[in-house]
Amino acid sequence: METLLMTTADAETGRPRTTRLPYRRAGDRYLVDVPDTGAPWVRDLGKSPQATLEIGEVPHAARAVPFEGGIALHPLEIDAARGRAIADQLLVHHGELRKALAAARAELDGAPPWERPVLHRELLGNCVTFCNGLRMHHLREDGAFTAIERAHPGLAPALNRLRAEHETVSRALLALDDLLQGRGEFESAALREEFERVAKGLEEHFAYEEANLLPALRGGGALDLGTHGEVTPSG
Repeated sequence: METLLMTTADAETGRPRTTRLPYRRAGDRYLVDVPDTGAPWVRDLGKSPQATLEIGEVPHAARAVPFEGGIALHPLEIDAARGRAIADQLLVHHGELRKALAAARAELDGAPPWERPVLHRELLGNCVTFCNGLRMHHLREDGAFTAIERAHPGLAPALNRLRAEHETVSRALLALDDLLQGRGEFESAALREEFERVAKGLEEHFAYEEANLLPALRGGGALDLGTHGEVTPSG
């Protein structure tokens, strides 16, 4: 039996969880058996039915629908109504991520003077929440881009650029996470520098994505921002 990789959001932490699962096709759906209803990925889907599937190295956004003894994974298909809904959802997600980014920055700035130049791990809850949320946002977008490109082939150059920026952001988040997961105390200046590197690139990335995808998803044409929106690589 063939296998796929499915990424879900951990039901407790929101961190991406990737699981290899055997599947069978039923029309355009992917069916997976659930021998253990207590499996972590099953609990994840119980909280959020959104999943990103990797089949043949191609990511697909999917929605999980349970049936007796298993789960059917329905790949995303884009029509006019779904395109508008995705555009609206994209703005909501970007708004949430911008708020989390601001909260994390405020937390970094708010460390009392006696805790500088070091910043303790317990001050970084908002940073962890932001990183987890952003990882899942980009993983889900990568899956959705496959369906968007099928519906809007003219968006291919913008989508390829956004995919590459996701990879760059992912590397930057790993560097930031290394600081967040470090044992003991670490220099707050290094953390703040890495955080601002990520934040600057993200703001430009969000702006480019909104300017290029939203008009097409809402029924118009894509804009071209030229060289704007580049994500600055980490390190």
